[in-house]
Amino acid sequence: MTGTRKRVRFAVAAGAALTALGVVLTVGQISGAGGAGMTTAAVVGSDATQVGPVKTAFSAAITASRAADAPSGQSYSTAAATAMAAGQPAPMATDAQRDDQLRAGLASLAQHFTPAQADHEAIGLRNAVAFEADPKVRNVGTGVSDVKYLSVSIQSDTATLEAHVTTWAKTQLLQPDGKWLSANPVNVVDYRATLVRGSSGQWQVSDLHGDFVPGQGP
Repeated sequence: MTGTRKRVRFAVAAGAALTALGVVLTVGQISGAGGAGMTTAAVVGSDATQVGPVKTAFSAAITASRAADAPSGQSYSTAAATAMAAGQPAPMATDAQRDDQLRAGLASLAQHFTPAQADHEAIGLRNAVAFEADPKVRNVGTGVSDVKYLSVSIQSDTATLEAHVTTWAKTQLLQPDGKWLSANPVNVVDYRATLVRGSSGQWQVSDLHGDFVPGQGP
């Protein structure tokens, strides 16, 4: 995992801003996954029929990567939403919930990424699980709200693409005065990805690099 990739996965703003870890209590509608929404896209390649599947595979992969990085079980999500609606801090994820997050996250990453890239993504997952063990922080959840494809190129069983991905996060941090500070940052990340198609016909992400779009970082 490159330094740039780490900065995107773990965006730490100065002062009162919170650590923004990758992602999901719920995921909004992702535009462009099936073909529409490529406002400035260039589609190139020998098999245009695979553009839709490639975009769908990338959207699923980037969502899975983010989703793995926060507790997503229904019991935690409900308890967190209830507490925050009442102006209280979200509950701390239990050991069992973090174990479930790690197990489910690794399985999801293995589905959407090639083994080597899944190992890279798992670094962020393990860091997120460790982050949640700090009683002074709450990693309530993060998600993907939009994917805009700028280019897609397909040659045989290899595809490359560029996309702008809008991500959000919900985090809380205990301040020295005993008050909890909540934040919901939204950032746009420019991703460049390579996908490969396996013998079963499934596309998986084999390489992924991203950095904040200028003016869109923390």
